[in-house]
Amino acid sequence: MSSFRIRAAIPADLPSLVTLFNVASPDHPTSLELQQHRERHRRPDLHFRRVVAVQDGPWGQEDGGILGVATSAAQEWSGDVGRLVVAVTVHPERRGQGIARALYDDLIGGLPGGTRHLMSVVREDRTDALTFAARRGFQEVAREQDVALDLKDLRNDGRDEAFRRAAAGGYVLGTFAQHAARVGADRAWEDLYALDLDASRDVPLAPGDSLNHPPLARYRETQEGRPDFDPDLVFVAERDGTLAALSELHPSPTPDRMGTGFTGVGREHRGHRLAWALKYLALEEAARRGVARVTTTNASDNLPMRRINEGLGFRPLPAHLTLHATLP
Repeated sequence: MSSFRIRAAIPADLPSLVTLFNVASPDHPTSLELQQHRERHRRPDLHFRRVVAVQDGPWGQEDGGILGVATSAAQEWSGDVGRLVVAVTVHPERRGQGIARALYDDLIGGLPGGTRHLMSVVREDRTDALTFAARRGFQEVAREQDVALDLKDLRNDGRDEAFRRAAAGGYVLGTFAQHAARVGADRAWEDLYALDLDASRDVPLAPGDSLNHPPLARYRETQEGRPDFDPDLVFVAERDGTLAALSELHPSPTPDRMGTGFTGVGREHRGHRLAWALKYLALEEAARRGVARVTTTNASDNLPMRRINEGLGFRPLPAHLTLHATLP
């Protein structure tokens, strides 16, 4: 077995990291453009550290691609300032060779002072990763249920009722692009931000966590230029000039796949089946674009959204477990 060494990641590593991420997690593909966007918009005042494992050549030079990567990062949207998210990814063909252990040990050695808790996310069928985490004190605290829908299996029995209820409540359905064309871009982003603030209050979070929304300018900056953000694929319900609900549809690096992102309804607008109606709009648009499969995820204890996804025909995939560890 050839040797490897750990070093700090550099910007030139990013294309190789995208390849590694897509090999290690083919069900959640990413793109170079999306990763570059995240790099450009990362807040410099928040902790972020990334190290990589590279294969050593015969004369000490790097020989081949990146074998693994580990990151520790503060979450901008989290209110738990003493918690960091850690992630370790190793190429499937190089697992079981001590690379994950070396990456994790290096990462832990570089944690900033004041770090009290670590959080990580592992897919439930990765028993090797779960064992690795358990040996380091991680315990499951929550789970996100991944689900998928082959669009040929979309259940339409609730469609007419959803649109009827939305119309009866005085709601107009459309896209964020259409809303922005009517009211102007600045006003549209203010409206979307207000809706996100309201609807997000009831999204289940990991124990001990709270939601820390960024200011409007930061929210718009990080969302507007995302490669997977398309105003024509953000479906909204509007009444009397107010955005009442939204459901996002995201393009995927895999051409015949898409994902649905945040679906939320303002507190004063619930009970009109708006989430159902917007989900139908999103899925029908995906089908019009030739997409065969749509995936999404929701917290296992988010029962209203689970019922909607099940009613539309989504089927469960392996869940992602949220793990916490307390540092000594």
